[in-house]
Amino acid sequence: MPAERRILIIDTVHPVLPDRLSGYGFKCDIDTGKTYDYYSGIIENYYGVILRSRITIDKAFIDAAKRLRFIGRVGSGLENIDVTHAKTKGVKCFNSPEGNRNAVGEHALGLLLSLLNRLHIADRQVREGRWLREENRGREIKNLSVGIIGYGNTGASFAGKLSGLGCRVLAYDKYKKGFGNSYVEEADYQDIFSEVDVVSLHVPLTDETYYLVNNTFLAQFHKPIVLINTSRGKVLDTGALVCHLKQGSVL
Repeated sequence: MPAERRILIIDTVHPVLPDRLSGYGFKCDIDTGKTYDYYSGIIENYYGVILRSRITIDKAFIDAAKRLRFIGRVGSGLENIDVTHAKTKGVKCFNSPEGNRNAVGEHALGLLLSLLNRLHIADRQVREGRWLREENRGREIKNLSVGIIGYGNTGASFAGKLSGLGCRVLAYDKYKKGFGNSYVEEADYQDIFSEVDVVSLHVPLTDETYYLVNNTFLAQFHKPIVLINTSRGKVLDTGALVCHLKQGSVL
């Protein structure tokens, strides 16, 4: 089959994806579990490539892909793809940020419930034969203020799941305005710093958000906070977090 109709899929994907692409006349070669060198050696034969996180698609890989017209990532982040260089080569990059929004929203809620009620700590202690009831008395979400940073797919999903729990939800998004509704208030950073008890991060990893949450950021909160990060790890400076955990400004 001509290269202009061939798509290389290098990670496991839902069967609906190759089925639909085949329906549009493409031939999907599903070839998983190989190395960067292997894929870079055959990529010149393909019109498109679809992956999760198996390899990094860097400048050299893109330069080797003479016929490539698109890169698709089954996931939200594009940090394992040199998007800037791809653009110079006329290669379009696609992601699927909506795919796991419900799962991430539920996960963030689970983390919050565990932290506020010390479930992870109490479980470990009980398994060790210790019953510290008063020390592990939790806090209810009701009447707390939760700050969401990044009101995209996962941030909005998390806000929706909080809506029935009686808490106040504030959200800040640098690139989105006018999204306030019956269960979330549009806010700025100063609102977040001065009013919230909980902060949940829902931003992509970019040059702008790399170590977004650092010592300067954490020092601006007016009261101790519970911090949840379901974004990429490098959105948060772990050293700064440990420092504030020791100080008690992050609980």
